[in-house]
Amino acid sequence: MEACVQDAKAWLCDNGLMMNNNKSQAIVIHSCSQRTPTSLTRVNICGQLVETSPVIRDLGFNVDANLTMTSQVANVCRSAYYHLSRIAKIRDSISTTVCKSLIHGLVTSRLDYGNAILYGISNSHMHRLEMVHRSAARIVRQFRRGDRQSMTTILRQLHWLPVRKRIDFKLPVLVHRAIYNGTPEYLAALLGRHTPPRSLRSAGGLLLEVLTFCTVLPEISCKGLTIQYYVVL
Repeated sequence: MEACVQDAKAWLCDNGLMMNNNKSQAIVIHSCSQRTPTSLTRVNICGQLVETSPVIRDLGFNVDANLTMTSQVANVCRSAYYHLSRIAKIRDSISTTVCKSLIHGLVTSRLDYGNAILYGISNSHMHRLEMVHRSAARIVRQFRRGDRQSMTTILRQLHWLPVRKRIDFKLPVLVHRAIYNGTPEYLAALLGRHTPPRSLRSAGGLLLEVLTFCTVLPEISCKGLTIQYYVVL
């Protein structure tokens, strides 16, 4: 792993970038039932020991050690409700068009940012995001929580997809771009067309292969230290 960090630093230097060792973070991703191995509490990054953290921030996205996205969902909801409360105070003084622009710029943009990585999160986390989305719709339509209005109807009138549907829509868009445009390359390299062993009707269905991976690799002993590597998908 340290050799990979050195290679990454060399690549950055070759491309006019620099790795800041003081701002580097390390995280050990594992299942909820698996405790963090004591041998991986520190990582040597270019000669500097970095303590592993239960939550790290990468490109504005919070990633926790169990990949439950609890920290990310909590951060998005907290920020969204803050902006919604401020927009609600001036809702009577602005038009619907202006209100939509404010909500799209301050709230729904946060719900959509990096939402593809939220696929498969628990129903409780998804419900929290849905409640934020519904609160935004009520402010636009100037409905109160106690009003007997169908949220499905309100979202359809606003032409807003629910949060779960927005995530489901983002994934096919990324797959389509990766297949036909080849971008991003790291996703295009993981996608393979399904080729049946014999002539079948499914051959023209533009299906993809379901790749299989080994999630646990054998243990490696080095100088009396046993390390078990995990591949997280």
